[in-house]
Amino acid sequence: MVRRPPEPAVWNPLKQSLSLSVWEKIELAIGCVTILPVRIILNIIVFFCVWVTMVLPMIGVKPREHLGPIRRFLVTHVTRRMIRVQLFVCGFLWIRYEGKRQSHRETPVNVMAPHCTPFDGFFTGGIVYGSPMICSGVMDSIFTRPIMMLTEAIPIAREAKARVKIGEEVLKFLKSPGKQTHLMAFPEGTCSSGRSMICFRRGAFAPGVAVQPIVLDYMKRPVLAAWTFDALNLLLAAAMHLSRFYTPLTIRFLDPYHPSEAEKADPTLYANNVQAVMARSLNMPHTQHSLDDGKLVYAALRLGMPSDVGSIETGVTKSALGLNTDELTEQLVRYSKFNSARNGDLTLQEMTSYLAWPIANHMERMFGLYDTGHHQKLTFRDFLFGLVDLSLAVPESSRLQSDALKLLQADGGVIDAAGVKALLSEAMSNVSDEEAEVLLSRWSSLCKLDAGSPFTADAFTTLLSGSPEYTALIHWTLRGLDSYPVNEEITADDEPDKRVHTAKE
Repeated sequence: MVRRPPEPAVWNPLKQSLSLSVWEKIELAIGCVTILPVRIILNIIVFFCVWVTMVLPMIGVKPREHLGPIRRFLVTHVTRRMIRVQLFVCGFLWIRYEGKRQSHRETPVNVMAPHCTPFDGFFTGGIVYGSPMICSGVMDSIFTRPIMMLTEAIPIAREAKARVKIGEEVLKFLKSPGKQTHLMAFPEGTCSSGRSMICFRRGAFAPGVAVQPIVLDYMKRPVLAAWTFDALNLLLAAAMHLSRFYTPLTIRFLDPYHPSEAEKADPTLYANNVQAVMARSLNMPHTQHSLDDGKLVYAALRLGMPSDVGSIETGVTKSALGLNTDELTEQLVRYSKFNSARNGDLTLQEMTSYLAWPIANHMERMFGLYDTGHHQKLTFRDFLFGLVDLSLAVPESSRLQSDALKLLQADGGVIDAAGVKALLSEAMSNVSDEEAEVLLSRWSSLCKLDAGSPFTADAFTTLLSGSPEYTALIHWTLRGLDSYPVNEEITADDEPDKRVHTAKE
């Protein structure tokens, strides 16, 4: 069996979960009719002023070009103060600073977390001045492009093929002549609810230079403007934030982190260790959720399932099972078909109904392989690990298919209900014609055959190649339940090729 990782401290940090006290609800009710209208008007005025002061210095400047002394003076003394006014209008009346920021020569890279709100960009560019790593799409907007150019931002593409170049881009920036700022990064790569610190991406750590961690502490108050994957509409979340009387914030500069030789050689190890240090400073749990979890959350919502279904700590799951995000999404679609209630709790009854397999002890054995925790229900994460366990428990066999076809095939190579009944009779007495017909109908449906089309040997082979479940059930029917016992634990380094091949199917 594949060793299953422990459950995360926070199951779904990509979900906005507001638990407001009575006072906080009263505060928002009063603020929405008194403070909100005033702040909206002031924000529009101040943002226009900020935008103008950023556009004017950038006239004639090319992207990624270092700023001259006059333009840098405007950034450090004028624009930063105007951004502080913008944050004041947004409700950040007092911002405390703790610790000492090191020079860009001692710690060329600053990493900030947790990344929760759209305001985080202002913290990077205006309060904690530096050159941020940003999603490349931010540079396409006429409103944000001047700000990003003025801060000498580094646009980063999120596509998988482009990620390998991030370390090169970071190293190029750090070695560029005339550089006088820190490289700023939110290594989580996406927004979370702020209830835990999610997985750090390795890009900012790839050069192997010293970093200074900077944490944003909201003093235990709910982050109303958290921009998560199933959060409130962004405008509504912003309105709730602006309706609050004030939002406390402490920006804490931690001691510089100098990587060991092992961390320099392994950016992932380096990122994970810095994540743990920053989480401890906030007394906050840290998990291996990432942007890929967000993609699965979106997929789950599109399938009509709760967002929690897609939150599986992809950083751990992908490493253990050897799957990529596209393969995980494919399996999520399969899981939704098994889970007819679409509630993220797959039961034995639902699995039996979907597979239409009438032999009860076979289904109980299969469900037991998935449900190692004996919860009587399967999450999507259980489903993934169980699928691989099942595939390893019952190896593919051309002889198995041949033996099954001898019982299944009628005249002309067509498989009919009588053949299915003959197969089931190998392990179960008193198989009814109706049970055989229902199973044959399900096989035809899974193979996407037209109504009335014959179910052939080729269709049966296709069925087994794409369904480890039926491969196991037929194996147990012909060979017996104890023919291939499952008692050996398989680690992440064992048989990786076989695990990937099985999961793709």
